Amino acid sequence: MEDLLHGKVVIPSIQRDFVWMRPDVRDLFDSLYRGYPVGALLLWKTNLTVPFKTAAVVQTDKSIHQPLYLLDGQQRLTSLAWVYRPESKADGRLIDLRFDVRTEEFVNPSAVQRKDPLLIPVSTLLQENVQFYQVLLRAGVPFDDPNFEAWTRRMQKVNSIRHHQIAVITYESDDYEEVAELFARLNKGGRRLSKGDLVYSAIAARWADGLDTMDSFHQELRDSNFALNREAVLRLMSLLAGTGAHHIKLIGAEVSEAALKEAWQHTERALRYAIDFLKGECSIPRSEVLSSPNVTIVPALLLHHRDGKLRPGEAQLLRRWVYTAMAFSHYSLQVEGKLDAEARLIKSREGEGLFAELLRRASGTRSLDSALHPRDLEQKYSTHPFFKLLYIAALRGTARDWATNIAISDQPMNSGATIEFHHVFPRARVQGTYAKEEWNSLANLAFITGQTNKMISSRLPAQYMTEIAVERLAEQWIPEEPELWSLDRFPDFLAARRCLLANVLNKLLGLPSYDAGITRETTGGLPVDDELIVEDSAAPTLVGAEAQELRTKDGVEVHAIYEGRRVDAYYDPWSRVVKIHSGPGHGEYETPSGAAVAVVHAINPHINPNRNGWSFWTVTATGQLLQSIR
Repeated sequence: MEDLLHGKVVIPSIQRDFVWMRPDVRDLFDSLYRGYPVGALLLWKTNLTVPFKTAAVVQTDKSIHQPLYLLDGQQRLTSLAWVYRPESKADGRLIDLRFDVRTEEFVNPSAVQRKDPLLIPVSTLLQENVQFYQVLLRAGVPFDDPNFEAWTRRMQKVNSIRHHQIAVITYESDDYEEVAELFARLNKGGRRLSKGDLVYSAIAARWADGLDTMDSFHQELRDSNFALNREAVLRLMSLLAGTGAHHIKLIGAEVSEAALKEAWQHTERALRYAIDFLKGECSIPRSEVLSSPNVTIVPALLLHHRDGKLRPGEAQLLRRWVYTAMAFSHYSLQVEGKLDAEARLIKSREGEGLFAELLRRASGTRSLDSALHPRDLEQKYSTHPFFKLLYIAALRGTARDWATNIAISDQPMNSGATIEFHHVFPRARVQGTYAKEEWNSLANLAFITGQTNKMISSRLPAQYMTEIAVERLAEQWIPEEPELWSLDRFPDFLAARRCLLANVLNKLLGLPSYDAGITRETTGGLPVDDELIVEDSAAPTLVGAEAQELRTKDGVEVHAIYEGRRVDAYYDPWSRVVKIHSGPGHGEYETPSGAAVAVVHAINPHINPNRNGWSFWTVTATGQLLQSIR
């Protein structure tokens, strides 16, 4: 690292630029702290005059000797230098990496977290003669604090990163083309091995033709535009082999070659059933439209169990489950546990009872028949599952392009007919007046061809929509009132379109239409494998005056203490949304229970995180549980 800072190690021109993000730097230090291997560095020694590029660190005094060229390890070595010598960062923007002595976590702090004296700058702890007791004293921790000694040891452990041994390989060659080829091979693909890759390799070691057989099927999936990652396929295979969704069990000694072959045959059969169902019944044209590849597993299991035959009405119920699992990101957490429970249901239940339970589970924190509210579409963008469902709805409704009047196709032969999402109010016209959260939201997006998008260019709806057939606009749920198409009515346009889109999604999900006069309900918690969390029916109803009195500009201040850690948040009593601004579970959640689950999972990911949010959170101002203002 010192050699890099002093110009004795340089970056050859064949290297890419520095591309790591701040979380990557944080994870590197966490690995070093825990003693995990972080790979070797590869240097090139040569007598050639090799072109090199400016490093991302300030190299103070160039070496008078022939430098060494860094072939592999630029991201790691540069990250270490930035934190060790913050002033060396070439662009002048410091990497602020902190160490939380209480939790032994490395943190990229927010503005609020920077005020926390117990988040110690890592650059301070890495210096040669740092006095750890002085660091704690400056942080307000006295000598007699019961944690003083333990926290000192943790800071010493951070400092010991300086002495971490990393292999350095020096390759000597005066053949530039040879080294360029070496570098190309070294960086080919740049993809890390997943657990799925490792399991595939282990299966191949036990089953002679296994890897060729599995790769051939994956190629078949790609050819049908339904490529699935190895993790999802292996979870299905493991379930069919009877070892549960934790696919690592497939490589256990008790699973023979014959069992692997049989499970794989069942996996291929089940996935063919499922993909035909997803394409034909659900109008999902390719795997990229799915919110998660794991959504294929329940249809695959069910259709395999039924030999590809569904009873009257079950296709519609299974389709509803697929859309529901997508809409509410069913597989964003606890994937294996959920799949294990669903596999048990498919084996043990039949008829409407089976689908009612599958739908309840996929609905997450929502009650089964609770309509989506237009508010649910606020601050939702093209990356949200709702957007993918709206695309499916447009395909199912045979929406037509606004200029050609030809039905939009997911995979057209003509490149000009490729579907793009279009800002109804063009970005160039609204970004100076309205927030990005508004103009980039779902309510301002429509599906048209690239050719039509160019034709519309930056014109406002009031200018171009008069040229489009009324039925074309209706197919994509555009408010029909022309007065909403003007720039000054943009917020009203978004509000009106959110109402229309909410009911498009409600219809797709088999939910009631949104009615402004009906209060929506939630279960308040995620279902566990065998029972539904039932909240206290005696909890008082919302007391408007009390909630209003407690409410700040961000909401009612609440907090939770879990495993000795305090997490602060804000609760909106009208929408029931909880916002955690920083720390474990950072994010925004539709219910208190959803936020509680996130906190528990972040702090203790190895246990069932289900929690009743009304009794998990405390109103900071009163010290009472959140249910007191429910």
